[in-house]
Amino acid sequence: MRISEFAQLTGISKDTIRYYEKIGLLHPALHNNQRDYTNQDISNVDTIIKLKGTGFSLKEIKILFDWSKDADHERELTVEEIQNLLKIKDLFQVKYEQILQQEEKIKEVKQVLKSADHKIEFLLQKNNGGD
Repeated sequence: MRISEFAQLTGISKDTIRYYEKIGLLHPALHNNQRDYTNQDISNVDTIIKLKGTGFSLKEIKILFDWSKDADHERELTVEEIQNLLKIKDLFQVKYEQILQQEEKIKEVKQVLKSADHKIEFLLQKNNGGD
């Protein structure tokens, strides 16, 4: 699919799509100098949007994508690769903890909203019943 259709399906602008390509988050196939996006590209954009929504930077998302793409489970890792993986693991653990904190805040806000809704409903019923 072409960039216009891809932009419409993903809900992101053509400029954003081009930027994601420039920084290496998207890799559409080229046919006759035309970008050709696939369902996998749609899935990647969906993942990018979700990760950004939970606080990941584009740099961190790129690290995750690169690591996932280059992972070879059959060979032994070098000392440098092990150190890089440990850094990635630490980064993801921090992000995971941040997400847990966000979940707790959301639960608290939901309780406040639920309580306010009950109070509003009570007041509405009380005032309607007094007519």
